[in-house]
Amino acid sequence: MRTTGLMCAVAMAATLAGVPMAQAENYVFSSWFGQNHPVNWQGLKHYFDLLREKTDGEADWRLVTGAQLASGPGTPEAVGDGLVDAGIAIAPYQPRLMAATNTIFSYSLLGPDELAAGGAMNEAVLLGCDQCKEEYHELNAVGFGGYSATPYLFMCRKPIKTVDDLKGLKIRSSGGGVSISEIAGATPVSMSPADATTALERGTIDCVLGSVTWLQSYGYMDVVEGVVDSPMGMGGPPLLMFVNRDRWNDMSSEVRKAHIELAPELIASAEIDGNQVTEAKIVADAKARGITFTPDSEAFQDIMVEHDKRQIGRVLEEAKDAGVENPEKLIAFYKDAYEKWKTLLAENGRDHDTYVRLLWDEVYSKVDPDKL
Repeated sequence: MRTTGLMCAVAMAATLAGVPMAQAENYVFSSWFGQNHPVNWQGLKHYFDLLREKTDGEADWRLVTGAQLASGPGTPEAVGDGLVDAGIAIAPYQPRLMAATNTIFSYSLLGPDELAAGGAMNEAVLLGCDQCKEEYHELNAVGFGGYSATPYLFMCRKPIKTVDDLKGLKIRSSGGGVSISEIAGATPVSMSPADATTALERGTIDCVLGSVTWLQSYGYMDVVEGVVDSPMGMGGPPLLMFVNRDRWNDMSSEVRKAHIELAPELIASAEIDGNQVTEAKIVADAKARGITFTPDSEAFQDIMVEHDKRQIGRVLEEAKDAGVENPEKLIAFYKDAYEKWKTLLAENGRDHDTYVRLLWDEVYSKVDPDKL
């Protein structure tokens, strides 16, 4: 009954959105990211355009945004059940179903280098985590195209001047952000970034710990009055391509190969063109609107110092409790990959084309699309 009801709801939403499901389009992609989220347009739409061209129209994806077809938590099962052909999967929303991926997501990387984080996340998921691929298989899906958001910041309904101002507040948090919020003396609240918009408006929560691009993509600009400009870790990956396995297997080998060959372009476009460029514009707009940006300080940095001390034990304990085998090895691979990627970017450069090349050389050239 649950599946039947959900299928009806998806069909109705697709009709209202002008998407006649699979009859008129090869593939339907459900993005629960907000309508204006830069990853939708600089990342996914660009990728789908390139795929359409490269495959002479055989891979023809229709992008439907704003959770019209499936929510963030509902996407893995909607994809696996074939209610949509693909969507964006984020492990903390389904930590038991995606336990190994959630282990990576829950370990916060320190510092502001989201390009190195994105490279490390893709390498860890695709080359260092057989359990990740196994859990996608159990969900009847194929997963790739992960990226890292820019470093998370506290964005609040009222200006935050000191760490003490965070104490007692209710903060939307996920992954490693749960521990960060707790160390700050706040109460973490689990919900999607989209649901947090209404929660902020109503005062159900006081802050969101997330990417500053969310000010625009989820409409926080109208309700947030203060941002703490101190990086609170980087988490991920949201898997931009979480594809129904039956649909993936029905593709020709050449079309599957095209998806993997263009995956570095998807990630670079989401990371650089979507997040970095857009973030700079959003910050300038927010400041012009009068949103207060509290400067970084040692007191805020101490939150991350304490978090880093605590997180490994917590992440490993939660991973083992969820059934992840040898999570120590997975985290070690991830941390080593992050350090490697910081060196690679320092030696080669950080522009779009260089990042695409590095992602191909270090990760996607080693992925067999027929064995995902």
